[in-house]
Amino acid sequence: MRSKFLVAFALVCIATCDTSAVAAQGNNTYTGADFMWPDSPGNGYLGLYIDDDITHTRMMSTVRTASGQLCSSLEDATCANQSLSTYSILPRCETDVQSDCIESLGATKSGGSVSEGEFSRYFPDRGLGDFIGSPALKIPTGAAPSIFTIAGAPHSAGDKYMVIASVGGFSPYDRFQRNLTSLIIHASVYPVKVLSGNFSRNVPSRNTAGVNHESDEKWGNCASIADGYCAARQDFPANTKFSLSLRLSSAPKGWLHGRIFSPSVTYETVGESTRLKVEAAPVQVAAVATWGKYSDLPSAAKSGSMGCSASTLCSQLNPQSSGAQTSVDAWRSVYGDKASWVRGQWMYQTIADWDITGKSLSMCTSGSPKFYGFVTTNATGYAAGPPVFNAEEKTLSYVVASPHVNAAGGLIVGTYDLMMRSDLASCLYGADISDIVGSVSVVYDTVTSTESDMRTDVFNDGIWFKVSASGFHYSMPTIKTTLRTKSEVLANPIPVPAGGTTAVQLADSVVRKSISLRALAARVQLTISQGDVLSIRVLKGSQNKCFVVRQSLRIIKSGSCKVTIRVGSQLNRARSRTVVLNVAR
Repeated sequence: MRSKFLVAFALVCIATCDTSAVAAQGNNTYTGADFMWPDSPGNGYLGLYIDDDITHTRMMSTVRTASGQLCSSLEDATCANQSLSTYSILPRCETDVQSDCIESLGATKSGGSVSEGEFSRYFPDRGLGDFIGSPALKIPTGAAPSIFTIAGAPHSAGDKYMVIASVGGFSPYDRFQRNLTSLIIHASVYPVKVLSGNFSRNVPSRNTAGVNHESDEKWGNCASIADGYCAARQDFPANTKFSLSLRLSSAPKGWLHGRIFSPSVTYETVGESTRLKVEAAPVQVAAVATWGKYSDLPSAAKSGSMGCSASTLCSQLNPQSSGAQTSVDAWRSVYGDKASWVRGQWMYQTIADWDITGKSLSMCTSGSPKFYGFVTTNATGYAAGPPVFNAEEKTLSYVVASPHVNAAGGLIVGTYDLMMRSDLASCLYGADISDIVGSVSVVYDTVTSTESDMRTDVFNDGIWFKVSASGFHYSMPTIKTTLRTKSEVLANPIPVPAGGTTAVQLADSVVRKSISLRALAARVQLTISQGDVLSIRVLKGSQNKCFVVRQSLRIIKSGSCKVTIRVGSQLNRARSRTVVLNVAR
């Protein structure tokens, strides 16, 4: 018997969505040595390495005591009368009643054709820390990663895809009375090609929660390693969504976050299990892998670098989630605001309790735990928690950070999706669910901008409140969702002034400098009211002379730069000016 206790929901990309954010990267075949962090230049250099989701490819199934001692199974004498920490990579489902397993992997092309994946093998056949779980304690069996074949969705180097779906948690000493706690569910899909070489399986560390990597060859791009083989990550195919269905004995609670675009999520009970099915497109995420001379680093970049000095061999900082957005920004001058590489990601995971902040948000999520929502972005660094609610402004803010350009110098296009229960939005705003509306903006420091070709969509169907933004460019913006009621929107109309084209003469000294968007709007007499969104679009033919970055328009060469400035919001009707900036030669 099957009963849905949460309705399936989806964010559908509007017709004009910028698909460059989810496109495939190329047709190369990558090895285990690709996408590797650079070696240290020597003493006195501190490194920064942020490559999303790499931790998931390093971990392996293990069960340990609270002090870190490794157990061979739940029945191991080492584990007797001990609190346990477990990390279980889920096996595939072999029966219809099995829990804590991978039910299916599939792919859907943009034309609508659907392909179901076929389980191929575990890789390696068995991990060195694999163990049999306990259904009574809801501790999943720990297996090795799974490889599926999707013949109808080939990628740049074959048709093999690796799934790593894990459940980690803590089982207290009195574990026969309590289920697994501090539950973290993490699921990733990787296109892979199995390559031979001098590789060795990862070995679980003794008395610590780490893993020892014993391969003689470089393995940084291996999604998993078997003796003699590496499942090397590859590019995702273009115009393809992937769906992953898990059956779980412990339902996810709170929030999910991830690296996917336009997700559709189904969350339902099936017998004694919870089915969690996520379908979404992958996103392209920029990595930062760099070293800087410690004595020359900005002070903010030195945070967390205890023991580093001009005469020591310093290590790398590896903030992969929490704190990553501040590291991306603090090191910007070191890596030149340019990504080390950009590659596709498809992953999601639950947000840990300790990453949820904000008293007002917590008050509205107290009581019986439930699934509240999903936050996804392709930013290199992002807050590891749900948006922060400002009760006075009635806004939900989410800070993201990324290099401005990719390794080839092209602009990185941002994506952001927020889905939360409508009753949560109603609690936050203090109004009836059906009366809640919203708007979304991208805020750079003190200026709000929807720069360039940004696309937004806000939708409330009474069950889910959904926000989508794409097409914006990066540095370190705050994505801000403003909640309003329909009556407030109708009560605040603003007259629309006449449009037209305005010419502005600029001196040659502005070349390679920036002009504030707010100052530019004031110069052409566009009034900015409270709550307005200021946006600017560089028109065709001018992209080689100027572009939008952070809160400013950057002039990169003399000549004429033609832009359209727009001011407006959901409360205030839009006003615009087309401006020709003439830079004297």
